[in-house]
Amino acid sequence: MKKLALILSVFLLNLSALWAQDTLPAPSTYRVNGVTFKMVRVEKGDFWMGAQHLDTADFNFDRLSQSDEMPVHFVSIKDDFYIGQTEVTQKLWKAVMGNNPSKKKCPKRPVENVSYYDVMEFIEVLDSLTGMHFRLPTEEEWEFAARGGNHSRHYIYSGSDKLKRVAWFNGNARKTKKVGKRAANELGIRDMSGNVWEWCSTNYHYFDKARNAKLGNDGKMMCIRGGAWQLPANACRVSWRGKRMPDAKNSFGGFRLCLDAKYVKEGEE
Repeated sequence: MKKLALILSVFLLNLSALWAQDTLPAPSTYRVNGVTFKMVRVEKGDFWMGAQHLDTADFNFDRLSQSDEMPVHFVSIKDDFYIGQTEVTQKLWKAVMGNNPSKKKCPKRPVENVSYYDVMEFIEVLDSLTGMHFRLPTEEEWEFAARGGNHSRHYIYSGSDKLKRVAWFNGNARKTKKVGKRAANELGIRDMSGNVWEWCSTNYHYFDKARNAKLGNDGKMMCIRGGAWQLPANACRVSWRGKRMPDAKNSFGGFRLCLDAKYVKEGEE
C-alpha cells in the first residue's frame, strides 16, 4: 500500500509539472539571416536568492553551498522578461558575426570561447539586424529563471534534483553537447545547468556589505552562472556563482540572450 501511494504521489507530481508547462505561453521565435532562436517569457515575481548550509529549516538549505552564496536574501524581479530557451548556438553566432570562434565546432552546440566584450559586440550587431534590444540577463534574473520563476519546484539544479536529467557536466561529458538535449526546467528552459557557463551582466560582488568592502580585483570581474561540461556537479547548482575577468574566454564558457518583455509581441517571428 505504501509503495502504491508513493508511486501515485510521484505520478501526480510529474503530472502537475507537465500541466504547469502546458499553461505557459509559447516561446517567441526570432529569425536572423535564416537562423531561428526562441525566447521564453519569465513573469515578474519574488524569490529567495542564494543558498546556505547552516540551518536545515531555513530557506534554500544546500549542504554544498559556498560562502559567496550567502546570505540567502529576498529579491523582487520587477518586470517580465524573456530569456533564451537555450544557450546561443554556434549557428546563430555565425549568422550574426560571420565567424565561429568556438574550439569545439558544431552548429547546434553552444558558442564558446567568447569573452564578455565579444558578447557585447554580438548583441550590438544582433540588435542592428533585428531592430530589437537584446542584452545579457542580470545575475538575479538568471537565477530566478534557472529556478523556474513563479513555477519553481525548488530543485537543486535547473529542472531537477537529478543532475544527469538536465545537465552536461564532467560526470557525463568530455566536450560541449548540442543544445536542448537534456530535460527542460519548469519554464521550458534548457541547459541552465551545465554545458557551458553563462555570462551575466552583473559585476561580481558579495551579498553582504562587509565583504564587499574587501573585494579588490574581484569587483572588476563579471558573474558567470550555470556550471559547464568541464566543471563538477557542484557548479551546476542554481545558486552557484562564478567570476571571470570580462576579457576571459575558454572552451566551456558561453551565454544566453535576455530581452525586456516590453519589446516583445507574443509569438513574434
